Amino acid sequence: MKRRNMFTTVTLSAMLFAGMSACSQSSGEDAANQPESEAVPASTEKDDSSVSDINEKDQTEEPSAEKNDTDSSEQDTPVKKAEGKQTYIEKLDNIQKELDAMPEKKDSDKGVTNAMKSYYGVSYEKYDDALNEMYALLKKELSPEVMAELQTEQVKWINLKEEKAEKERLKYEGGTFEYVAWYISLYESTKARCYELVEEYMTD
Repeated sequence: MKRRNMFTTVTLSAMLFAGMSACSQSSGEDAANQPESEAVPASTEKDDSSVSDINEKDQTEEPSAEKNDTDSSEQDTPVKKAEGKQTYIEKLDNIQKELDAMPEKKDSDKGVTNAMKSYYGVSYEKYDDALNEMYALLKKELSPEVMAELQTEQVKWINLKEEKAEKERLKYEGGTFEYVAWYISLYESTKARCYELVEEYMTD
């Protein structure tokens, strides 16, 4: 009877041990078969770090964008004057010195009509050439807005210059002094206009 009980006890112990082993193995398999989506915490932290890096990059780039806006606003500032004021003042002064040294100048001062016509005709041409040279420089250097204003102003000035010269010519129409008066008017108007452009649209 005792042997029988002992055999029963050993048998039950063996079955219990086998059952525990099976449970342990089943638990390990469940852990191994656990879906990867449940292991999220580590990847979530990585994603947060990436977003933070992007935000920091955006914040770093913002100042440079503001700087670009500032630069563009500075570039949009109209250029109202061109360099070379002193150079052109000297050039205009030298034109008059050259004219004063002309042989016709003495006879012109004496009132000799042909000499006056020649002297003032040449004088007008020289200052007109200087005016065209200055105008070309301003067209190149000034901003489009300022140049558009100057162009409108210049057209008005040309019309007034020609009207004034024509009035002076008509005073002596038919006489020997007719075109002398015309050239004198053109010369005086053009010379004055050269100095006006220097003062208004040029800087040192």
